[in-house]
Amino acid sequence: TYSSNNRSVKVNARGRIKIAKKFVGKAVITITAAETANYNQTSHKITVTVRPAGTRLLKLSSVGKGKAKVTWKRNKSVTGYRIQYSVNKKFKKAVKTINISKNKTTAVTLSKLKKGKTYYVRIATYKKAGSKIYSSWSKVKKLKRK
Repeated sequence: TYSSNNRSVKVNARGRIKIAKKFVGKAVITITAAETANYNQTSHKITVTVRPAGTRLLKLSSVGKGKAKVTWKRNKSVTGYRIQYSVNKKFKKAVKTINISKNKTTAVTLSKLKKGKTYYVRIATYKKAGSKIYSSWSKVKKLKRK
């Protein structure tokens, strides 16, 4: 038998999971095997995390001395956004993060960018469901500061 601890995540008799359209969060699914002549009863719990839909970067442009403007597509179903930028294309060193808590915001200006460097930018969305649950990162855009 299969059961879920969340109304938005349902499991049918065959074990197929159906998730409500705008659900974001965690659900625990319990799988129970009945006792037979040869086997004892047992159960196993699986935690399923449903992430919010992401967004995409629309534009990355220079707007002044040491500044760049980042614009992205709005996602109405999330709580906010997380933007990361770095001079390292794999985001391993010198990563700076900006958290935006309003989902109506669709642009931000990055400042204190150094001349002659190439900056890489990506964005993720998040939704508060107990804790913050993040989407996957968008495709990376790059900007060469001249």
